[in-house]
Amino acid sequence: MGAVQSMIWSVKPRHWIRQGPLDFHSAHVRAPLALLLAASLVGASLAETPSARAATCDVPFSTSDTTTSIGSVIIQIESTEEATPASLPAATPPGATPIAADPAALLLDELTAVSESLAACLTSGDDEAVTQLAAERYLGQLFGSSVPLSREDYLAISAELSPVPTRIVRLDGVERLNYDQAKATVTQVVGNQLQRAEWTFEQAGSNGWTLAFERQLPVDVPAGAASIAVEIRDVSYALEPATVKGPDVILRGANVASEDHEMLVIKMADGFTTADFLRESGPDLPDDVTFIGEIPVRAGREQDLVLVDLDPGVYTIVCLFLDAEGMPFLVNGMEAAFTVT
Repeated sequence: MGAVQSMIWSVKPRHWIRQGPLDFHSAHVRAPLALLLAASLVGASLAETPSARAATCDVPFSTSDTTTSIGSVIIQIESTEEATPASLPAATPPGATPIAADPAALLLDELTAVSESLAACLTSGDDEAVTQLAAERYLGQLFGSSVPLSREDYLAISAELSPVPTRIVRLDGVERLNYDQAKATVTQVVGNQLQRAEWTFEQAGSNGWTLAFERQLPVDVPAGAASIAVEIRDVSYALEPATVKGPDVILRGANVASEDHEMLVIKMADGFTTADFLRESGPDLPDDVTFIGEIPVRAGREQDLVLVDLDPGVYTIVCLFLDAEGMPFLVNGMEAAFTVT
């Protein structure tokens, strides 16, 4: 067990890191990864939009003082001329009929560009770009902490972790709060976990937006999702049923134990077991383990974990929270499997 005792668990890269009891400030711890992850969601609404499919890890604004962003378009401004305000569209060509810009539509475009770029950067593991698109408070939230994380510390931690696929489903309720702040309700999928949160953005100088922080919101279950009741006991799970039809599944966790636990869902490669998992050391998931989703469940509480787009196969629920001896509950056999057909 020496290797187990030395492990620092990071089973949700860039969404939370295991170094002891987690901060329960958000439901996605979590992601984030998180983490996850809107009203009346149906199968079609979870499909990637054309803009989401085209999203790349680019900072959709310039850090130069000589440029300004209109949506995701960079407009070069000559230093000898008066800068066009960032909230206005590009100048209308001579002879063309002026068209009034819709400020709400422009704001939606700008926040969507930042959100999709951030998701693409998290997916590709471009940590430098992530620190340009997100403020220190959100960088801390990516690892399940309410304490801001400096960019230097984020880069040092993230360098040891594998990226988790992240995609934006949509933005709703976009609203400008004041001159330099705006918010939106963002639905995203982290791994296979559906998450919904209110994101607050801050103006990055005159050049664009950065994600300042998030507040987790309840997730609406996709229509037709299969349901599994998960009774969380002291060192075990009880599932009913253990086989469901995919691709969308909701795990309805009820913690009847006296301690906090989690539902961490992973998919292991053929022939790889949780015993092999425990023999691995280091901060990252083993190569043979894929992160699917995670949510903490306090003692005596209930919590749902919504998973989407699951391929047919066997999935494993484990708890890597640490017991009184500092060992993951998985060591004592806290695991269960369910099958998606």
